[in-house]
Formats: sequence, C-alpha cells, structure tokens
Amino acid sequence: MEEISDKGLMDLIKEKFPKFIPYWESYINYWGSDLGITVQTTPLTKYVVDVIKSKDENEIKRIFIFIENLMCNGNEYVKTVIATEFLEALLNKDPDEIQFINFSQYLGKETIGYLRAWNEFNGTETEGL
Repeated sequence: MEEISDKGLMDLIKEKFPKFIPYWESYINYWGSDLGITVQTTPLTKYVVDVIKSKDENEIKRIFIFIENLMCNGNEYVKTVIATEFLEALLNKDPDEIQFINFSQYLGKETIGYLRAWNEFNGTETEGL
C-alpha cells in the first residue's frame, strides 16, 4: 500500500467521511485555512465524538478502520498527528463525554498499542483499553 502523506490528508478525510465536511468548513471559516495539518485535525475529534455519541456503529467502525490505516500506512508526520492530536484528544474525552469501553472493539492493533502506551506513560488507565 502507498504511504499516506500529510499533503493530502484532509482531502482524504473529507472524501472518506462526507459528514465530516461541515465540521471542517465551520472550523476553517472561523480559524482560517493557513493552519498546519496538526491544527487542521482538530475538527476530526469533534466529528468522531459526535459519531460515538450517536452510537452509529457502522460509522464508528469505518472511522477506526481508517484511523488504523493511518497509523499503519501514514508517513511519520501523519502517524504523529493522528496519535498526538486525535487519539490523545479522544482519551481526554473519556469518561466525561465518551467511554472507550463502548467502542474499543473497533480499535485496531496499532491504535490500541498507542493508547495503552500513552496511558502507561501518564500513569492512567482507560476502561476498555
């Protein structure tokens, strides 16, 4: 599989998840488009949290298959952005907004590995991981 680069990451996300586009547009309209890819992933977290809250299992599964693909096939920058900006932001939403126990079955091996390592680094525990 071809390595996924940061250059087309946001276009790829919008292509795979059309319901994400309003989140993206709202964010860009407010903050502008001259943001680095790290900051540009911020609305992805909001979108995914809303999907998890809606309990749309098909969309949750599709999202985390995609995230796992990025963690496995993204260039180093993409992997870092997804890990530190997206996955860590999701961990910060547990347990007040979302609970990993409710969707952890959709997480892939690399994703779970990163989340467990981050928990260990911080001396925390997240139910479901």
